[in-house]
Amino acid sequence: MEVHRAGKRSLAKARRGAKSTPMSAFEQGSVGECRINTNQMAAIQHLYHTSPSIQAARTILMGQLLGSGLQLTREGKAVKLTSTFSKYLESQWIPFAREVVDHTLMYGMCVVSIEEENPPPFSKFINDTRSAHTAVPAAKRRKPPGGSASNASSGQPGDTQAKSASEGAQVVASAKGPPNSARNLVPVVPVYGTYEVVLTPSGRAAYARRARVFTTAPAHAYTEDPYAGVFFRNEPDVNGNLVSPVASAFEFASFVNALRELALSAEVVRATPTLVTQSAPRINTASAGGVDTASLFFDSESRAVHQQQSDAEASERTQQLGLTVRLAAELNRLRTTVQDAGAPGSGVAGPSALPPEVPPRLFALPDKQQLVPNALQPQARTDLESLMRLANDHIAAAMGVPASVVFEGRFSSNSMSQLQLLNTTVASIALFVNSVLTTTYNAIYGAENDDGELILVVAPLAANKEVEELYKSGIIDYETAMPAALHSLGCSAEEIASAMQRRRDSEAKEKAMSDERQKTEKAELKARAKVAANPQRSQTGAGSSAVAPAAPTPKAAASQSDTD
Repeated sequence: MEVHRAGKRSLAKARRGAKSTPMSAFEQGSVGECRINTNQMAAIQHLYHTSPSIQAARTILMGQLLGSGLQLTREGKAVKLTSTFSKYLESQWIPFAREVVDHTLMYGMCVVSIEEENPPPFSKFINDTRSAHTAVPAAKRRKPPGGSASNASSGQPGDTQAKSASEGAQVVASAKGPPNSARNLVPVVPVYGTYEVVLTPSGRAAYARRARVFTTAPAHAYTEDPYAGVFFRNEPDVNGNLVSPVASAFEFASFVNALRELALSAEVVRATPTLVTQSAPRINTASAGGVDTASLFFDSESRAVHQQQSDAEASERTQQLGLTVRLAAELNRLRTTVQDAGAPGSGVAGPSALPPEVPPRLFALPDKQQLVPNALQPQARTDLESLMRLANDHIAAAMGVPASVVFEGRFSSNSMSQLQLLNTTVASIALFVNSVLTTTYNAIYGAENDDGELILVVAPLAANKEVEELYKSGIIDYETAMPAALHSLGCSAEEIASAMQRRRDSEAKEKAMSDERQKTEKAELKARAKVAANPQRSQTGAGSSAVAPAAPTPKAAASQSDTD
C-alpha cells in the first residue's frame, strides 16, 4: 500500500499564493526549475526488484543486449583487442552497461560518474606477500604446511614455521610496500539516494532544460557535481515525474501488489478468526418464575457493593484463567521435550515426526457478553488470478517484450511478427546504451577525434522456420540466414563468428575442388578435341608412343613356327 502511495505522479502546483518556507530556495530554485520525484524513483526501484514479471522481461532484454559482449570499433571497423583488454572490458564495462540498462528501464535516464577503480580482492594481501617474499632470504622464507623432510626429521616443524611467520610479519611491517601507481578510471552509475537531478530552464527563451546533478553526501551539503553526466532516453515531464517503461506499468502493477497484500491479510484473519461479542439478552425474570438480582437494589450504596462483588469475582476468574494457561504451557513443554535425568527441571527438545501443537489460547468473555454466531469474516477476491495475469500482460507490453516470450521462453513457437516487437525494443535500448558507452569511453581514454566507439554486439531474433523457408526459396543467403538461426539458439558472437569462418573455409575448399575438377575436365575435352581433329597423327603418335609388346616365350615361338 505504501509503494502505491509513494509512486503517485505529482501534479502541477500553482505558484501563486504558495506558502514560503526556509527550504523554499533549495526545493524550488529558480523560476521554472523542478526536481525529479525521488519518492517515485524509490517506489519504482522497489517494484523493479520485487516483481517476478519485470525480472523475467529484464532477463530476456539483458540476454539479448549483453549476451554477445562488447565490441570496440574505429571508423566503422572492428578493432582487434588483446586478451588483457578484453578481460578488462568484461570485468568493468559489461557491469557498467548492465547498470545503464537497469536505470534506463527504471527511470528512463542514467547518471554517470567517472571514478578511480577499486582495488581487486585480496590486492593488499597479495602485494604484501610478494614484498615479504622478495625481502626475506630464501633460507628464511615460510615453509608450506608440513615442512620439508629436514623439518620433519628434526621433530620441530611448528617452531620453524612460527619463527618464519614472525620474521615474515616483521619484514612486511617494515617494508615500504609496492610502488604507488595511478589507478585506472572506470565509469560508475550512482545508486539511488546519493544524488538528485534538477532540471533548469535554459536557452534563448527557456524552452530547453539543462540537467544538473547534486550530491546528497553530508560532506558536500547538496552541492552541484559538474563532473557527473546525465543521459536521457525519455525526459521527465514538467513536474519532474519519470517517463520510463516501468513507470508506465507502475500504476496497475502496484495496484495488483496492494491486492495481494490485502489477500494475505484476509488469509491471516481467516486462519486466526477474531472473536466478536455482543451484550447478552436480558432474561425476563417474571416469565422465568424468579427474581432478578438487579431489581433488589434501589439505592446507590447497595449497587456499589454489588459492583465490587462482581469485580472481585471477575478478578478471581481472570487469575484462574491465567493459572490454567500456565498449566497448559507447562504440560505442552513436558510432552514435547525429553527430560534429562542428570538435570531435573531442564529439557532438551527431542525429534518428533508430529507437527507442533497449536498453543492454547483461552479467553474470558466479559460479564453479560456472548459470542456473535456467524460473524462476518474477510473473503479473498475470486478474480485475483485473472488480475495478476492482466498485470503481467501490462508489464510485458510496457517493457516491450512479447508476453509469450516472457512466460513461455524465447524458444517457444513465436512468429516473426511477435519477435519484431522484441527486436525493436532491443535495437532502441542498444542505441541509447551505445551512446552512453561511447561518450564515456572517449571521455576516459581521450580517443583522438572521438572516432572510437564502444558498442553492444546485438543481433535480431528470428523464427527458425521462417529463416529456413527464406533460405530455401533463395531470398537470403547463408551469410544472413546462419547468424540469425544461431543467434535465436542462444549462441554468442564468438561462436557465431567461428561457425561462419568454418562455413567460409568449407565453401572455399569446395570451390577449390570444383575449380580443379573443372580444369581436369577442360583438359580432357581439349585432348579429345585434338584427337578428333587429327586421327592419323593421333594413331601414329599413339603407335609410337605405344608400349612395345613383351617377348614371346619359347613355347609360343615354336607354336608360331609350326603355324607358318
